[in-house]
Amino acid sequence: MNKNSSISRDLTVLKKRVARLKRLPMRKLNDAICDIIDLKGYGLAVLLRKLPEFSQERQLKIAQKVEDFLYFHPENGVKVFDRIKRAYENSCEECRPHLLSAMVDVSQRMRDGELQKSNLLKEAKEVLESSTDLTRKGKALEIIGESENRELILVVIKNIIKAVEKVGEFSGYHFIENSLLSLKRLGGDSLLRLLINPTSDETIKKLRIEWRSEKPEIVDRVLRQTHSLDSDFAQTLLKVVDLSDFNLPFVAMIQEGVSHSDKWVRQAAVASMEKASQGLSPELLSRMLNDSSPEVRLMAAASLGGFSSEQTGDLLEALAEKGGETIGTRMNALYALHSQKNLAALERISASSEPRIALNAIGLAALLKPRNESLESLLKVYSGLKPDRALELQYYLLELAEPEDLKGLIDCHKAAANDVQKDNCIELLKRFLLQKAGPRLERAKSLLTDGERKAIDILTSGGLSENG
Repeated sequence: MNKNSSISRDLTVLKKRVARLKRLPMRKLNDAICDIIDLKGYGLAVLLRKLPEFSQERQLKIAQKVEDFLYFHPENGVKVFDRIKRAYENSCEECRPHLLSAMVDVSQRMRDGELQKSNLLKEAKEVLESSTDLTRKGKALEIIGESENRELILVVIKNIIKAVEKVGEFSGYHFIENSLLSLKRLGGDSLLRLLINPTSDETIKKLRIEWRSEKPEIVDRVLRQTHSLDSDFAQTLLKVVDLSDFNLPFVAMIQEGVSHSDKWVRQAAVASMEKASQGLSPELLSRMLNDSSPEVRLMAAASLGGFSSEQTGDLLEALAEKGGETIGTRMNALYALHSQKNLAALERISASSEPRIALNAIGLAALLKPRNESLESLLKVYSGLKPDRALELQYYLLELAEPEDLKGLIDCHKAAANDVQKDNCIELLKRFLLQKAGPRLERAKSLLTDGERKAIDILTSGGLSENG
């Protein structure tokens, strides 16, 4: 056994060598840290254990060297992964991005690496909110992009806004590109469209439709955060899309940009279309519907809505009614038909034997018809449904209804033939009163009879919440 091998497993000697780093001149520190790491054995473990005992300046040097070593040799960090995490928790703020970066690299060599990464969401959010460089923030994105927590969308968008200033540098461009991919996974095409055209009523409506199962407060926070994004921001994102080697995931952004009111945004979108022309062909996208990956089929279904109904309407209609397909892909086909304003296809699908597909087809078709006619017919369908099915239509009714429709909703409750219908109408009224609160609703209340106003007061008393 050679001398280094003996030292690497002698905890007493290792602790002394690590302690010596506290007194070493800064110019010699990097080499001394590398010498300890290169010993292997317990060297890295002891270094991580003692990390919080150093000054902030020395902690940072050690964290940087640990990050560098594990980038090239991630397999050597598997056994000390938990120790890296503890070092993250106990070390100075400047160290943490480097240690998180190391954990991301090491997780790729672990059997349960995906699980380990999913347990680092809090740390990833902290790094994105820190003042560290975009390269380390990019490592945090790898964790956030694989989660399902839409609250993290807010911090990602905030970082994109900052990164726009550095889009001319590779780190800035690369961070924005990866951020857009993360946002697509977290929020879908409707979120990407919103980044391009955040004040478009149609774009906002699409987001609300596709996010209708999300907590309302999260939807509202995302809408508030994106509302101030301007056309310069949209142009920058579309230029990043244009430079991307594979921009098919960003087709929705290109499509939204083409219809933007700002001519420079439209120009940037058209420039991006040249590279995406093959990806935007309906023939290629239709072949992607046979892909073995449900995520690919999901994306293809959404992208087909960017073509005219003459080009892809029949394909989308068949996909929406395809019994063996995932419900997510079938729903995306419905959303795509709505984007095409393909009312005839949605009305045919409303007779589907699959209740969820049929009800959403009815709701989406209603959004394409005159409002008063749609609201009345949709209320008749809604009131007669079982409570779990009624929820499928509730969003569409709330989208159509205006504060002045309060009387009509009350009349619907009065006309209910049984307890199920009455309960459905009450649940709808609760949501309606919560969402439409304001001067217009107060005026509508003033036109009610005394008995009707009393009933409304009973509904709204007792702490009416978002959960109804």
